[in-house]
Amino acid sequence: MTYIYFTKFLQGLDTAAMIRFLQQAGLHGADLTVRPGYPVTPENADTELPKVARQFREAGLSVPLVTAPTGLTDPNSADAKRIFEGCSKAQVSMVKIGYFPFRGDWELTLRQARQSLQGFAKLAESTGVRACYHTHSGNYLGNNAASLRWLLADLDPHYIGAYLDTGHLAINGGPFPYEANLARPWFCLLAIKDMLWKKNEKRGWQAEVVPAGHGIVRWSEVATGLRQCRYNGVISLHAEYETRDLQQRLRFAQEELAFLKQCFAAI
Repeated sequence: MTYIYFTKFLQGLDTAAMIRFLQQAGLHGADLTVRPGYPVTPENADTELPKVARQFREAGLSVPLVTAPTGLTDPNSADAKRIFEGCSKAQVSMVKIGYFPFRGDWELTLRQARQSLQGFAKLAESTGVRACYHTHSGNYLGNNAASLRWLLADLDPHYIGAYLDTGHLAINGGPFPYEANLARPWFCLLAIKDMLWKKNEKRGWQAEVVPAGHGIVRWSEVATGLRQCRYNGVISLHAEYETRDLQQRLRFAQEELAFLKQCFAAI
C-alpha cells in the first residue's frame, strides 16, 4: 500500500513545510490539493506542478494524485486542460475531478455527467493521467458504488477511476466489501475518513469527520473488502477534522497511519 496525505488542511504551508510534515508523519507522499490559495493552483498547474512534484521526489516522497477544485466538471475548460497537462509533465498519474450534483431530473443529470466523463476519458487518454470520481455522500451522483456504476458504466478504467471513501460510504452506502465489489473494475483509490453522527439543534443530525478508529466505519469490513479485491494501491488520509495546531495534526496523522497499517496488515 502507498499511504499519502490530502494536503487540503496543510493550507498555508509552503512545499518545503509540507514535505517536512509528511516525512515526520511517516507517509509515502501527497494527495496534492490544486486549488486557489495553495502553492499549485489551476491557473499555474501546467508550469508549477512539475516543479513541486520534483521537490517531493527529491525528498523521497511521491505525488500519485492531485485533487482539483470540487467544481471541476468540464473537461474542455482551461483549468482542466492545465491540470491534466501539468500532471502529465509532473508524472502524476491521477486527478480527482469535481462532483456532479443532483439537480432534480435524474435522467438529465446522469446524461450530462456521463458526457462530461466521456470528455475526461479523452483528456485522460491524451495526457496519460486518469480522471477519478470520488464517492461523496449527499446530493451527488455517484454517492455510493451502486450510483457510481451508473456514471462509469462502459467507461474505460484505464482513463476513468473510482475513488472510494470509507467515511462517506459508511454514511451513504452498504457494507464495504459489497461497495468495493460493485466498483471493482474502476477501483483505483481509497480515501480514509471516519465519521460520527452529531445532533445540531438547528440542522438536525450531521456527520462529522473524526480520526480513523474513532467513528462508525467498520474497519474490519474495509480490510475484508480490500483483501477480496486484492487492492494494493494508493490510500489517501483525508484528515478533514479540526485540530488545535499543526503539532496535533501531525500526531493524529501518525496515529491514523499506525492504525491503518495494523488494520490492513493481513492484506
